[in-house]
Amino acid sequence: MREDIAGGYPDGTFLPTAAVTRQSMAAFLYRLAGTPAFTPPAKATFTDVPKTHPFFKEIEWLAAKNIANGYADGTFGANLQVTRQSTAAFLYRFAGSPAFTAPVTPSFKDVPKTRAFFKEIEWLAARNIAGGFEDGTFRPTIAVSRQAMAAFLHRTP
Repeated sequence: MREDIAGGYPDGTFLPTAAVTRQSMAAFLYRLAGTPAFTPPAKATFTDVPKTHPFFKEIEWLAAKNIANGYADGTFGANLQVTRQSTAAFLYRFAGSPAFTAPVTPSFKDVPKTRAFFKEIEWLAARNIAGGFEDGTFRPTIAVSRQAMAAFLHRTP
């Protein structure tokens, strides 16, 4: 059973509709992996995530496993919101980037074959981790809420 992946806040709340940040995503995936033994590097990989950052170890683990990369400017963007398309990429890589052939016809009208993370979004949908909306869209650029992320992580292989 998967437990203790996403905790609440010190005031006892969970804030289900709050957006997930990249630092929280790192923590969630590290815990989902079973909190594996990992020694972070002596020198920080990202300029905005010093060794004193509360999620330093988890972010460095995510980078070491090639699940998430930083930005061209050397930052990780720890406080940035995680979008649905980024979630697809994180979870696909977390699963080991399994062999997958995306469908010829896109599953979502707002995710053409030319879109970044097309394959990862299609993989997410094919594995029933996350689907689209009633209007046939995936809405790749909207932020993922904590409640939605809990469901996605529960469904992740």
